[in-house]
Amino acid sequence: MFIRLKERKTVMQLRDYTLAHARTKVRGIFCLETDWSEVRTSPSVEPMLELLKQSPLQIPFVHRNVVTIDTLDYYLKKWTQRRHDDFPILYLAFHGIEGEVQFGDLRRRGARVTLDQLEETLRGRCSGRVIHFGCCQTLGVSQRRLRRFILETDALAVSGYEKDIDWVRSAGLDFSFFASIQQNTMTVPGMRAVRRRVLLRQGREVRSLAFRIALREPKPR
Repeated sequence: MFIRLKERKTVMQLRDYTLAHARTKVRGIFCLETDWSEVRTSPSVEPMLELLKQSPLQIPFVHRNVVTIDTLDYYLKKWTQRRHDDFPILYLAFHGIEGEVQFGDLRRRGARVTLDQLEETLRGRCSGRVIHFGCCQTLGVSQRRLRRFILETDALAVSGYEKDIDWVRSAGLDFSFFASIQQNTMTVPGMRAVRRRVLLRQGREVRSLAFRIALREPKPR
């Protein structure tokens, strides 16, 4: 199913999705992050990931910096290897515009990658995995385009933002989203429950930041 998180739900409709699932397996995060600004003052999402690791959830993570297309391609292929099955959440913390991610020196040619290019690199390799774009505007594309991305990559879910976002607020929403994923199975119904839980608990931020989660459509029986 493919739905934007803008629909209004009542608390009573969503309450059943707030139950913890303590026996579910911990899902690690594989984070690729760009240099956001000046080298000496650049922020990073790594402390947020460290907090998730040190929390009762104990979510493990891998964090690597990416400033070139070759580096991005290298780590994406590493992430899809079976040895990293315990890290099914890909977290792309980059700059972005509609349908693209951007990294490194934006004045340099080759400092951006389109959804088409990512789709080609990840084609058929993302079964049971979630791809999260922690980027401005990247998911400001049509439902049809995002549905194709999910179909071609075989991803379970794709999430991110449709417009320019505040760095601190989006990092906070990312934190809640990653924590919520730990409470359900890595299935379409499980991620549907995650989506509803995030909307229930962070509805104002979801709408304000135009946060979006798209799910793989169940295969017809």
